Amino acid sequence: EGLTLERALVFPSGLAILLAVFAELGIKTMTLAGGALREGMMYGMMALPVGGDIRQRTLENMQRRYQLDTEQAQRVTRLADGFARQVAEAWQLDERCFALLRCASMIHEIGLSIDIKRAPQHAAYLLRHTYLPGFTPAQQKLIATLLQNQSNHIDLTQLNEQNSLAPRIVQRLCRLMRLAIIFASRRRDDALPAVELRAAEETLHVILPQGWLSQHPMRAEYLEQESQWQSHVHWPLLLEETPQV
Repeated sequence: EGLTLERALVFPSGLAILLAVFAELGIKTMTLAGGALREGMMYGMMALPVGGDIRQRTLENMQRRYQLDTEQAQRVTRLADGFARQVAEAWQLDERCFALLRCASMIHEIGLSIDIKRAPQHAAYLLRHTYLPGFTPAQQKLIATLLQNQSNHIDLTQLNEQNSLAPRIVQRLCRLMRLAIIFASRRRDDALPAVELRAAEETLHVILPQGWLSQHPMRAEYLEQESQWQSHVHWPLLLEETPQV
């Protein structure tokens, strides 16, 4: 009495589980909580392999829903992940950083589903107003912030206001994703150069094969512009080529 039919059907099993928990853990009392964890919250707090967890399914569902170019998403994701691992020791990046960077890279073009103009802003809006199973609110805010700062002007205030990772770490992830997007802009695997990154504090060296910049003038221009954007927020970005042997 007092329970709906839907709840009455699951009440005995729920009670049995609670009794077992009380007995096993020696719990004496229980207090009614004013809220509850939404599904996916516990997943987000566990160190699950990204390839098979609920986050991966969430991101793949978003790719299908917004008809994203999954090959390009994989291209940018591979580059961003590779860049992060090259500078992981110097920049103190761990597996959690790699995972969140991959998540942002997988859906970085989501804003194009609304309009090519202001696509990063549209992407951030969608992330902030979509329920993403498997992600905590803080992680969702971080990804939205990375997407909003994926090109052109960099908003340091936004990067510093999220609370999923340390501000300096998020700034570094932002730099790496921006570079991955530029290098993958031809949307072809055979157009990706062998890029070496080296970091010394906040100075980031981008080392390319000899002659690559002159042979790829459009992306060279994008990189020069990117160097300017990053210099505006005091992020030194140096473009170099390997010397001839």
